[in-house]
Amino acid sequence: MPSSKVIEKLKSGAESWNEWRTTDEGRSPDLSDIDFVRDCPSEDGIYGLPEFDNYNFSRLNLNRASLRNATFVGCDFSGCHFHFSDLVDSYCLRCNFSGSGLNVSKIGSAQFISCDFSRADLSYCSAEETDFTGSTLVGANLSNMSLVKTNFTNAHIEDACVYGISAWDLNLDGCKQANIAISESSRAITVPTIELAQFVSLLVSSKNLRKVIETVTSKVVLILGRFSPERKSVLDQIKTNLDRSGYLAVLFDFEVPAGRDLTETVITIAALSKFIVADLSDPRSIPQELTSIVPHLPSVPVQPILESQDREYGMFEHFKRYPWVLPVMTYVPDDLPRLVKQVVEKCEARLAS
Repeated sequence: MPSSKVIEKLKSGAESWNEWRTTDEGRSPDLSDIDFVRDCPSEDGIYGLPEFDNYNFSRLNLNRASLRNATFVGCDFSGCHFHFSDLVDSYCLRCNFSGSGLNVSKIGSAQFISCDFSRADLSYCSAEETDFTGSTLVGANLSNMSLVKTNFTNAHIEDACVYGISAWDLNLDGCKQANIAISESSRAITVPTIELAQFVSLLVSSKNLRKVIETVTSKVVLILGRFSPERKSVLDQIKTNLDRSGYLAVLFDFEVPAGRDLTETVITIAALSKFIVADLSDPRSIPQELTSIVPHLPSVPVQPILESQDREYGMFEHFKRYPWVLPVMTYVPDDLPRLVKQVVEKCEARLAS
């Protein structure tokens, strides 16, 4: 708990405080349990909320401190201890938190604009709707943080540890990310982005998840096509026959134009598929989907099929130059079991070659 003399020095202004910090008496004042709003109210500030400009708080004990609703501009908090502190709704602009320990603190809804958190320890912090716009988090410990709607716009996150992190709805526009470590004890595994960290960590540590992914990639077959109501039974029969053959058929019916989100979903499932069946009959979104899929997935055979009475659409000729796009197979709706059997044989043969 800070003494009354320390509080008076804080109220005297940055110049007086910083000069006092150079003396033996002011080298390491105890600011633990301080409440900046309660202990240093401001007559000039809005609603009596204080603003601290260019204060030197470096290497101080700020454990259990409350910075809630206070404003700090250009302040130096480097090397400070903030354990179990409350920074909720605080506003920090161009502040230096490098090497500081903020672990197990509450920083939800705080704004850290263009601040430096290099080598800072933010582990176990709750950071819901916290704003780190333009801030630097190089070498920071972000393990076991709760990040919900956290804003990292134009931030720099590199060589950081995110073990045990919980991240939802992050804003990472313009954020520079690299070498994100997912292990608590080593840097043996790093990923390029926070978004990948949770997934890769689960993949590495969970045998059950690995089995699920192995099952998916060895069994899933993606069916693409546009089917009007009267032809819907064709699509369903192809799916049913693939399921009976031991595959997990995923069906996309593009009766309506595909939006961006749907297209991205199709691309993701295509990357996890063993092979793809693309019905070219009466195409609508098929050209768009094949353009997004075929050039980028050479290990996934694509078997085009076409009802015998129809013709290929003109631009399909472009895809025939890719070896993993197999020759078009024609079919009649009354003989779909034979079609599915031939599709399976040709795709499996391509995978084995």
